[in-house]
Amino acid sequence: MYDLLVRGGTVVTAANTEELDVAVSGEKIVAIAEPGGLEPRAKKVVEAAGKVVIPGGVDPHVHYGLNFERIVFAEPQEYSWAAAWGGTTTIIDFALQSAEQPLHEAVAEKKDEASGRMAVDYGLHAMLTGTPTFEVIEEIGDVIRGGIPTVKTLTTYLWMMDDGHRLGVMSEVAEHGGLSIVHAEDDAIANWLTAKYVRDGKTHGAYVCETRGPLVEEAAIRRCLLLAERSGSPLYVFHMAAGSGIRALAEARARDLPMYGETLIIYLTFTSDILWDDERQGLLWNNIPSLKSQDDVDACWEAVQNDHCQVVSSDHFAIESAVRYEKMGTTIEQSQGGQSAVEMRLPVLWSEGVERGRLSPSRFVELVSTNPAKIMGLYPRKGEIAVGADADLAVLDPKRTWVPRWQDHHMIVDYNNWEGVELTGKVVTAILRGNVLLEDENWVGSKTGGRFQERTLLPEITQNPRGVKATSLSE
Repeated sequence: MYDLLVRGGTVVTAANTEELDVAVSGEKIVAIAEPGGLEPRAKKVVEAAGKVVIPGGVDPHVHYGLNFERIVFAEPQEYSWAAAWGGTTTIIDFALQSAEQPLHEAVAEKKDEASGRMAVDYGLHAMLTGTPTFEVIEEIGDVIRGGIPTVKTLTTYLWMMDDGHRLGVMSEVAEHGGLSIVHAEDDAIANWLTAKYVRDGKTHGAYVCETRGPLVEEAAIRRCLLLAERSGSPLYVFHMAAGSGIRALAEARARDLPMYGETLIIYLTFTSDILWDDERQGLLWNNIPSLKSQDDVDACWEAVQNDHCQVVSSDHFAIESAVRYEKMGTTIEQSQGGQSAVEMRLPVLWSEGVERGRLSPSRFVELVSTNPAKIMGLYPRKGEIAVGADADLAVLDPKRTWVPRWQDHHMIVDYNNWEGVELTGKVVTAILRGNVLLEDENWVGSKTGGRFQERTLLPEITQNPRGVKATSLSE
């Protein structure tokens, strides 16, 4: 007898779409067969007829409890159940190292903070800031061996790092088989443009789409790609909104370099025009990087369709509207950012992508589950429906039409960027390692059962497909 049987659904993976039954014993998938082909007895049966069964979503870019520039705090881990309500069963958060703090200490503090408070499984990125010492950089290898193989740096804002230190970090990451991650916006260009706009009296927060426009992203992305190539490090570019930046990444990938990138669901659905809508508090739609033009939205869609962009994430950073407006401000000198999107990522992308004919169901699964699992070192344990994989599953009703309201979601914020937008497709059941968390849109599971996931990168992610060698630092 199985512990769990998910019966009669259309199973969608990155490779196939087929009606199948999925059996679970303990925390693993133990059998998959055509409908009726498995032992019918199970301790629990989830009826999925007429619905889509996908591997639980993997969101590689979320923030819980993060103190942003000493101004605001992101929502705490207790709200992580929102991920499961949206079909995501694994997230990756950040261990923030600052000043001369040892990296191991930052990792330990974040693990302690999250332990026993997460509803879904979670990993961590190491996030280095400012001008880390040689001793801190030398900790990277041990942290990678400890299951945190991804190391982030920023090119702007309070936590920015200069390119010399970034090269040092990337070189250390490369030496130990890790993956470098960047927030890529050119700080100098953005600051100069901001000062110019202030001098000209253009201070409305919506001008951020011009002071931090496509050039700001592209300049930093190209610089980071160069540093990654010269250091020999694979690279993952966070939250790309600019078409020109995405094209820069595509050029590197065309040379068979191990470079990857993501866009956000907010960048696929809104343009910067909404930032000017003061009546609706339009700055609540802004993110960092900023929203861009319709041409950039179109470029983001093209990128997720043709694999110039490999992942759609949320960059979840939930902050109440009053805090955003009062503490982050409404001018370009202190622009707003932070998306409350972990619960909305899968249903919005299904509705806007699959239902509108932009994405196949399998490509959808690649973008929200399989690709992030592969790139981030969770595959094949996560991101796949296969015998031996963790029994992480999401059941989506593809015919369900609904309209989001912030009162109905499960995040801390008092707004929803997709409020009033009719969506088709809704997650109705979510399963984490064989444990049903959400069943028929009712929470039935634990809010504290998420576990830390050690990650190991796949060789095909860190190596060039055809053995292309990184150029020497001396060249």
